[in-house]
Amino acid sequence: MRSVVDYLIYACAFCIIGAGAVGAYDAVTMPAQVTLSDTGETAGPFDVMPTPFPGRSKITMLIVGADDREGEGGRSDTMILLFINPRSRQTALMSVPRDLLVNIPGHHRTRINHSYQYGGVDLTRETIEEVFGVDIDFYAKADFEGFIEIVDMLGGVDVEVQDVEGRGRGMNYDDDRDGPNGLHIHLKPGLQHLDGEKAIGWVRYRKSNTYGLGDGDFGRSGRQQELLKALVQQKLKVRNWLNLAKVARKVMDWVETDLSVREAGELALVLKEIKPENVMQASLQPYLRDRPFNGMAVVDISDSSIRHVLDEVDDHLRSAPGLTADIIVLNGSGHPGAAAAAGARLSRQGFEPEDTGNADDFDHEDTVIRYPGEQGAAARAIRRALGTGDLEEIEADDTKADDQITIVIGRDFDFEHSDED
Repeated sequence: MRSVVDYLIYACAFCIIGAGAVGAYDAVTMPAQVTLSDTGETAGPFDVMPTPFPGRSKITMLIVGADDREGEGGRSDTMILLFINPRSRQTALMSVPRDLLVNIPGHHRTRINHSYQYGGVDLTRETIEEVFGVDIDFYAKADFEGFIEIVDMLGGVDVEVQDVEGRGRGMNYDDDRDGPNGLHIHLKPGLQHLDGEKAIGWVRYRKSNTYGLGDGDFGRSGRQQELLKALVQQKLKVRNWLNLAKVARKVMDWVETDLSVREAGELALVLKEIKPENVMQASLQPYLRDRPFNGMAVVDISDSSIRHVLDEVDDHLRSAPGLTADIIVLNGSGHPGAAAAAGARLSRQGFEPEDTGNADDFDHEDTVIRYPGEQGAAARAIRRALGTGDLEEIEADDTKADDQITIVIGRDFDFEHSDED
C-alpha cells in the first residue's frame, strides 16, 4: 500500500500557489509593466498590486495534506494552521497533531485525522474550528502526485538536516515496500541543498532502521513547519514571479483551494515580504498527554493549554512595535522638552517616533496613548517603555487613524530619570 507523502507536497503547494497566482492576477487586472511617474522607472506586478487584505489584521488559513485514493476513503496526515497579520507580516504556524483526541461533529470521539475520512476538508475545517475556537478564512488541500517534479522545478530547497541518530549518522531509513521504488532516506547532518526526492525523505523521516532511533511524529511535524518557512524565504523573496507562475500552473493539478485569484495574489504579496524573525513556530507538544483510547494510542490536551498557545500566537501577530506606521509624541504637560525626552526614551526601546511637538494645551495631568484597535499590543509596549500612560482606543474613521499612535505626555511622566534608560 502506498504510504502518504505527508507534509512536504502540501507545504510546497501552498507556498507557490500564491506566488504563481500573481501572474494570473496581473494578467487580468493590470498591464504587464507600469511606469512610475516620479522616477520614470517601470515596476513589476508585486510593486503595483493594491494593499493586501485591506482592513484585516489577521488571516487564518488551514493547510490539509491528503491522500485521496480511488475506491478508498481519503486520509489526512497533515493539518497546519497558518496565521498572518497582513499589515505587519507577522506570521505563525501551528501543526495540529493527527492523533489528537477530539469530538468530530456528527460523529464520535476519535483521532482528529479521521475527520477527513468522514467528511473531507469541510468536516476537517469544522472540527478544527470547534476544537481550537478559531475562524478559518481559507483552506488549501493537495494530493501528493508530482511533488518531486515541482520541487526540482523550484531548484530544490536548503535545509538544516538534524543529526537525529547521533554520532554523525543523520537520518537513515529504507523500506522497499513503500511505493513502486520504495522509500530510501540517507541524509548526513548539516546544511544541505535537497532536490525533490531527498526533500521528501527529510520530511517523511520519523524512525530509523536501527531500532530505537528516530524522532517520531513530533520531529516530522517540526520539519513540516521548517520546510514551509524555508520555501517562503527562499522562493518568494526573489523577483522571479514568471518562473513561479509556471510552477504554480503545474501545482494546480494537485491543489484545491477556496482562495480566489485576487486573494492568492494578495497572499503572495504578503508572503514575499515575510522575514525569518517574523515567523513563529507555535507548538502544542509541551501540553500533549499520551493516553490509550478504545485500543488506540492518542494524545489529549486541555482547553486551557490550547487557549494559552493561541494567546501566544495572537501576541506574536500583534507584536513588532517597530513596524507601527506612525508614532507622534506631543507635549501636554507644559514641561519644556517633555515630548523630546519621551521620544528619546522610546527610541532607546526600539520604537521610531515620526514626530514630536506640542499638544493643543498643557493641562494634561496624565499621559495618554491613543491608538487604533489593531495597534493595541504596540500601545501596551509603549506604555511599558514610558512607565506610564492611559490607553485610549480610537475609531478607525479615516486612513490617518489607521496608521497613527498619538502620545500626549502629561505631568506624570518621570522627566528626571528619562535619560537613565
